[in-house]
Amino acid sequence: ASRTWSTLDISLARETAERTWAAVERARAEAALKESEERLRNALEVGRLGMWDWNVKTGEVTWSDEHFRMEGYAVGEVVPSYEAWAARIHPDDREATEAALKQAMERREDYVREFRVLHPDGNVRWLYGRGRFFFDDIGHPMRMVGAMIDVTDRKAWEERLQVLVLELQHRTRNLLGVVRSLANSTLRSSSSLSEFRATFQDRLAALARVNSLLSRLNEGDRIHFEELLAAELLALGVSDAYKDRITLEGPHGVRLRSGTVQTFALALHELATNAVKYGAFATPGGSLVIRWGLSRQDGKTQLDLEWKERGVQVPAPDSAFRRTGYGRELIERALPYQLKAKTTYVLEEDGVHCTIMMPISEG
Repeated sequence: ASRTWSTLDISLARETAERTWAAVERARAEAALKESEERLRNALEVGRLGMWDWNVKTGEVTWSDEHFRMEGYAVGEVVPSYEAWAARIHPDDREATEAALKQAMERREDYVREFRVLHPDGNVRWLYGRGRFFFDDIGHPMRMVGAMIDVTDRKAWEERLQVLVLELQHRTRNLLGVVRSLANSTLRSSSSLSEFRATFQDRLAALARVNSLLSRLNEGDRIHFEELLAAELLALGVSDAYKDRITLEGPHGVRLRSGTVQTFALALHELATNAVKYGAFATPGGSLVIRWGLSRQDGKTQLDLEWKERGVQVPAPDSAFRRTGYGRELIERALPYQLKAKTTYVLEEDGVHCTIMMPISEG
């Protein structure tokens, strides 16, 4: 049987449909909001971003989960508050950090600050915070929202970079001083421009080799004596051409001070160059013994080096072999003055006998 719809029936049906549609829309909005909040929460956790929302009038504060962790709290361990935040600021940073917050409020400017927090286990972390105040119509602060990130790793890299820059500046000053002295000494001992050019280039090459070794070091590493010696002997062709006439005796891993290796490398270069031009390797049947070891002197570790040539036909007193040149001055004067070394340089009947005892790295 058919029924005639009254105006009341139509009105009730319309109201029912509208309530149903509103409920559906509300459910959709709630689902979308929940999904949006979940995405935001995931983004904050992945980005390790600590958020805060501070009601300045009531003192009520809301923190994200990561904010708790940054402060050294377990999530939900404390009720978020200004006092809970300030309590974890490093004592040395607290006054300035709170003063910067007060200034941002008074001047109506963004709060931007790096500060340290001290966790209960003693761990110190660097945080970078950025926030903004919101004010009512008469200029009273009502709310502040902001975010923090952990910048501890960046601060560590900045500090390490600063150390490296200072070390580079120190090494550069030392190197320039060495090159200046090298040029003056080479010029005084050269009889012609061509001799100066050849000798100066050889000595610069020795400096370049040691600086190449220094540039490859990681932080805290040191050049070992045997690799410095091997680089010099290899560059002069001694390792291959005279390997049957050279004896090397000493422990591995003797660490040299980075500030001493440039001058010390030049001393090794002069000894090796002298051996090739005039000494053990310029004389048929000549040989070279290089011995080194460690000892303690005045409570410090030192390298004891002996350079002993044998079978050398010692030239006449006026020969270049006997002249006091840059190499001998470097060993007898510069090493004791610059490196606190004790040295001897003696021309014996069958060749040069040199000893060098100098402080080295304690590592």
